[in-house]
Amino acid sequence: MSAGIDLPAPLDAAQGVKPLDFGGHGITGSVDEYGRLIALNTYHAAHGYVTLTAAAPFPEAERYNPAAVRAYRAGLAALDGFGPLISKPVRTREAYLLEGAIPHVRLTLEDGSTLESTTFASVGGVIQIWRGDVKPLRFVGTLSVQRCAYTQLTEGGPVVMPSIRTRAELFDGVLTLENPALYTTVAIAGFAPDLVWQAEQDGPLTLDLPLATDAPGLVFTFGSDPLLTREDMLSMAQVDVDLALRRERRDWVARRPPDARDPVVWRGLVYGEMLAVPVGEPLCILTDHMLLPLSWNRDAYYVARALLSWGDPIAVDVVRRHLLWMFETADRPGGAWGRCYLANGRVKDPAYQLDQQVFPLIELAEYVAETGDGATWERLRDHVPAVLQALLARRDSAAGLFPTDETPADDPMAFPFHFSSHVLIWRAVKLLNGLDDSLDYEALADEIREQALVAFATQRDGVPLFAYATDGAGQVHFYHDANDVPLALAPVWGFVEPDDPVWRATVDFAFSPANVGGYYAGRLGSVHTRAAWPLGDAQDIIVARTLKDADRERRAWERLHAAAQWDGALPEAVDPATNAVASRHWFAWPNALAAWLALDESG
Repeated sequence: MSAGIDLPAPLDAAQGVKPLDFGGHGITGSVDEYGRLIALNTYHAAHGYVTLTAAAPFPEAERYNPAAVRAYRAGLAALDGFGPLISKPVRTREAYLLEGAIPHVRLTLEDGSTLESTTFASVGGVIQIWRGDVKPLRFVGTLSVQRCAYTQLTEGGPVVMPSIRTRAELFDGVLTLENPALYTTVAIAGFAPDLVWQAEQDGPLTLDLPLATDAPGLVFTFGSDPLLTREDMLSMAQVDVDLALRRERRDWVARRPPDARDPVVWRGLVYGEMLAVPVGEPLCILTDHMLLPLSWNRDAYYVARALLSWGDPIAVDVVRRHLLWMFETADRPGGAWGRCYLANGRVKDPAYQLDQQVFPLIELAEYVAETGDGATWERLRDHVPAVLQALLARRDSAAGLFPTDETPADDPMAFPFHFSSHVLIWRAVKLLNGLDDSLDYEALADEIREQALVAFATQRDGVPLFAYATDGAGQVHFYHDANDVPLALAPVWGFVEPDDPVWRATVDFAFSPANVGGYYAGRLGSVHTRAAWPLGDAQDIIVARTLKDADRERRAWERLHAAAQWDGALPEAVDPATNAVASRHWFAWPNALAAWLALDESG
């Protein structure tokens, strides 16, 4: 196949092999190092996100066992996929990302023959092209149609897992896999046309079926009814797969900005857009597609911020539609957003986190200010007073501060008032002030800032700095976390001056051994996963820019790149000595933050 396709440099396996990801048109997925699929995922109106997967179901009894959750999530990055059987021993494997977005795997077999696969989303489904000196003859794997597992380290309330009963039927070259409990069917074209076969089982099915000898590859599509999904598949199977691939590559080439040549930066834009799930006109932005296909307002903000800075019309429209999802689709019980959401807008975890209430306001204000989209502002503006009123209703009258139940890492708070979330509230109110003539929040913004500067200012060993949290009556907690990006951004936004001695002492503390639980061999991390976090390296870039320390910024970028896996993906956390993934191979937020910093030098 490569005789007719231009290939970039192969990915470097020494950087950390993980499944390669693709997505678009409402579908996401990943392939293993042999080019075989490990999962295909799509939106589900009742259950949020569903998957055709090689993964076994997560044991429900282990929902509150962090060790079991970590082991299951790590196992997803090492899954053996399903699809064409590689019938001869593989001598070498080469992996590529065409245009930084489309997985392509080239296998050299023991006898010197080659086999190549290219996988991408297209309108209506997913196309996987298989070509080379040998022809795959059989489709092999153990797979099922499930609701995604939603495995959380800090489980906020399990959602009942539907049955994984699987029905399969093959005729006329199309295989359908149905989960009746989900009303979800996956149709796959590319099988031998003369075979008729059926099977049903309570759980995953193991398949070993003959493929058509003349098919260019496999085509997958999702639907709700087996017969209708089969009809959609028969229509999609007529697509010219080579033409579809050329169009897909051409589109990515045309849209890639010059500032996104860095694979870490480009990953932030491509993956962020892949995670935009259509829910009618609105779009939900997921935190990832494999481990936690849920939405946190915090994570989604940074993805949206990167897409807005990209400025590409398609990317900017993702932000517009995401605003519709947050303000019009996502439930707000009692006027407050939950900790996290299913893609359909249903609250998954109801815990109250202060910053989750604020990020949507900032995203809306920045979007309107930077695009001039008056129509979207008029559509959503009436939500702003209601959200602010819900915030003010929780404000502590004695301290003048706003409480939160959890940190931005989903962990319990030592004290109810959290400093970086107050920086965030001030930022939101400041941006909203003056968006139109009816909004006058200047006095409120000034009041929030003044009270926070007083309430959180304290001393540690005689050095003035800002406390991480306080009870508002003199007790404080000293700590800083990789998730608390607003502290690093405080001078950029104007909450403090760049030379503010208290802010400088606070970031000095943050990047020192005194920051117990948050400092790992010179890098910022979190007690949530006790290791170095790429989000901390991104904070180091922000701090270095504020301090005008070019060497520090260069070193922070080097650490960020060292943490990246072979496809540019940044995990949640890494071993600070080896940069091996310590937690979460998939995580949209750190790449999105890196992309924003690269595209917007003021960030």
